[in-house]
Amino acid sequence: MVRGSVEFSVSGKYPERFINITSRHRVRLWHVHRSEDHFTACMYRSDYRKIRPLARGAGVRLRVIDKNGLPTMLFRYRERVGILIGLCAFVLSIFVMSLFVWSIDVTGLETLSRSQMNDVLREHGLYIGAFKPSLDVQKLSRDVMIERHEIGWMAVNLTGSYASVEIKEEATPPEVDDIYSPCNVKARSDGVIVRIEAAEGETVVMEGSGVIEGQLIVSGIRTDEQGTHRLVHADARVMARTTRQASFSMPEQMKLLRPNGEVAERRMLDILGLRLPYRVGSVDSPNTVSNADTEVPAPLGITLPIGVVTDHVSALSEEEFTLDDNSAKELLMREAQLYETFALQHCTIEARDFRLRHDKGVYTLHATYTCVEDIAYSDPIGTDENTDFTPYVAPTEKK
Repeated sequence: MVRGSVEFSVSGKYPERFINITSRHRVRLWHVHRSEDHFTACMYRSDYRKIRPLARGAGVRLRVIDKNGLPTMLFRYRERVGILIGLCAFVLSIFVMSLFVWSIDVTGLETLSRSQMNDVLREHGLYIGAFKPSLDVQKLSRDVMIERHEIGWMAVNLTGSYASVEIKEEATPPEVDDIYSPCNVKARSDGVIVRIEAAEGETVVMEGSGVIEGQLIVSGIRTDEQGTHRLVHADARVMARTTRQASFSMPEQMKLLRPNGEVAERRMLDILGLRLPYRVGSVDSPNTVSNADTEVPAPLGITLPIGVVTDHVSALSEEEFTLDDNSAKELLMREAQLYETFALQHCTIEARDFRLRHDKGVYTLHATYTCVEDIAYSDPIGTDENTDFTPYVAPTEKK
């Protein structure tokens, strides 16, 4: 209690008079207990000083039993200046810390990553350790939505030292194909036609025929029964059997970095994004790999801006070794698998042929793939092309 309270006893011939006096002077009493010859009660410390002269006039005696509250505590520790200074410093630090952002929570992310959003918020002044009075959350939301077109709606709410960022991303409109501009369908690469699924246009190549890159497959010029020509937007799916070739190389002499068992630990105190090292460890190697763990206290579910970052550093030693045919082929086959995953992801691979060569200290894996893929692409019919399709009629001789 800040005002301070006094627990006291009242004794005398007529203690009831004291109750009437406190009532007339609007003095609050609580915890009133009656016994045989006296009763006990509590009142504010400031009221107790005013009521003592009136109590003597009523013929009762007051005796202090206990004192509580902040004034009593300060008087008790008046000679211990360090405690008072520490208490004041604690209260001041709590007040100062409440002026900063301790934790940030972002919800509603779909295509954007958390790290990307944190970078965007930091550029606009919202980060752990940001000074709250300098933040204009409405302006921040507007600026972020203007800069990032994929964000359709955004709101920033500050609750104490906690910042909640709610985001709703805009729905990406589906791509609409241009179905009005006249065009032809041509071959993107060499191959043998397996199947043609023409939705519009006239097919000029039969299934089973071989085509070369850039060859016309489906024409955007249609001729009706009357012999009239018109331009259309040719659309087709052309499945063809193609051949893809790739090569992957690596030297016979390889260098590899491996952990040698030497490990060091570094610890840093993270306060509002500022890292202060208090345990420094090192390893005797120019090549290292580290793994950092962060421990952040979160009492009552509230993440505090203070944490301990532990960085485990492992030393790496450089080792040289020579590849043989089996190990080289195994490593190069892994590169070929990555090539298939990314470069041939839209193809159906029917056959693979691998050949390993060793020449002048270099292993090379030559890969040949037989694939079935869609080789169609749209080629617009420009105005510079011949679009006059009136049949030629030879002139007749005059007799």
